Amino acid sequence: MSKDSAGRGGAPIPVFVITGFLGSGKTTLLNRLVNHPGMGDTAVIINEFGEIGLDHLLVESSIEDTVLLESGCVCCGLRGDLVDTLALLATRRDNGEITAFSRVVVETTGLADPAPVLQTLMSDPGVVGRHSLGGIVTTVDAINGASQLDEFTESVKQAAVAERIVLTKTDIATPGQREAILERLGTLNPVAPIFEVVNGEIDPGKLFDTGKGEIREWLMADAWGDADRHDHAHSHGINSFCLIHDEPVAWEALGSWLESVVSSRGADLLRVKGIVNVAGLDAPIVVHGVQHVFHTPVRLRQWPDEDRRTRIVFITRGIEQGDMERAFEAVNRQAELL
Repeated sequence: MSKDSAGRGGAPIPVFVITGFLGSGKTTLLNRLVNHPGMGDTAVIINEFGEIGLDHLLVESSIEDTVLLESGCVCCGLRGDLVDTLALLATRRDNGEITAFSRVVVETTGLADPAPVLQTLMSDPGVVGRHSLGGIVTTVDAINGASQLDEFTESVKQAAVAERIVLTKTDIATPGQREAILERLGTLNPVAPIFEVVNGEIDPGKLFDTGKGEIREWLMADAWGDADRHDHAHSHGINSFCLIHDEPVAWEALGSWLESVVSSRGADLLRVKGIVNVAGLDAPIVVHGVQHVFHTPVRLRQWPDEDRRTRIVFITRGIEQGDMERAFEAVNRQAELL
C-alpha cells in the first residue's frame, strides 16, 4: 500500500489503538515511538501534547494542533471527538498541508475502556471505509500490573482484547513480579505476543506491522481451548475461550446464532474474532465484533494455514464457553434439518 493511495479510493488506513492502565508506560512508549524512523509514515493522535516530550524534537511545521516531527511522523492532540480528529487529519493530508501517512496510532487514557474506541473505528460512518481497525497494543506494568488486574476491570479488558502486549519496567521488577505478571497475562490472553521493553525502546514494526500472521496467532485454538485453565483465569467475570467446529457451517445458521447472542448478551461481548469455514465456499469468512457492533464479514482470498476448522474466539463478561457451544450446535442441527 502506498502512502498516496491509502484512504483515497485505495485500501483503508489502519488505525492502531495504544491502551494501558495508569502508570503502565504508555507515555514513555509514545515518546520513543514518535522519534523512531520507522514511524515516518504514521499519524499519532494523543490526548495532550504536554504528556509527550516533544521539546527535544525538531518541529518542522505546525498547523493548529498538528505538528510534523523530524522523523516524518505527524503528531496531533485529541481535542475533541475521535471521528472529527481522524477526518481533519485525512483532509489535511489530502490537501497536502501535512505529510502523507499510511497508518494512524491512537492513544487512549489510562482509565479508558477500549470498547467504545473500537466500536467507533468499526461502525461510525465517518470512519468506516476510509479507516479500519488495525489492532490493539496494551502496555502492562511488570511491577503493579498484577494488582491492577485484580482491582480494576478496565485493566483486565485492556489486556484481554490486545493483539500485542508491551510489558514495561521489567528492568526494575523483581523476578517474582515478572514471573507473576507473565503467568497472569498468559492465562488472560494466551496468544498475544508479549514484548518486554525498557524505557519504551521497541521497533514499531513489532507492534504495527501485522497481517495474516496476526490472524493465525489470534486463532491458536489450543491456546484458547483449555476450558479448565480459563475458569481459573476469570477476573471481574471476564473470560476468554475459542469455539471450534470441525465441519463447514451454513452461513444463515451462523448469522442467526450471532444475532441472537448479540441481542441477548451484546454488552458482555468484549471482543469476538473468528474465521469461519462456510459451506459452499473455498475460502474462509472472517468475523469480528465488539459488543453490539460487528464488522461487515470479510472473505479471505485463501486460508491462512492448513487448519480448515471454524474457530471463533470470544472475550466475554459472564458468558460461559459451554453455553455458547450448546447454542451454536443447536443452531447447526436445526440448519441441517432444513
